[in-house]
Amino acid sequence: MDESFAREVTIRSLLKSKGYSFDAQNQYWVREWTTNSGQEKVLELALKTEDGEWNKLMMTPAGYIFYAEAIGEAIT
Repeated sequence: MDESFAREVTIRSLLKSKGYSFDAQNQYWVREWTTNSGQEKVLELALKTEDGEWNKLMMTPAGYIFYAEAIGEAIT
């Protein structure tokens, strides 16, 4: 099995196990956090850039990004 393919399968399994689902339309992995008894929602995104690096973003459902971190090749 190709090493990069095996790594991709491992990353997808890890993201699924952490509650992420793949948004095919936007091409990123996302999970939703709620607070204040479900009154506030935050989306946590994991997305892979064209050069193979991963970024994590936190944003409101309306699309306001309030946190971004380049995490390189290590997705956790």
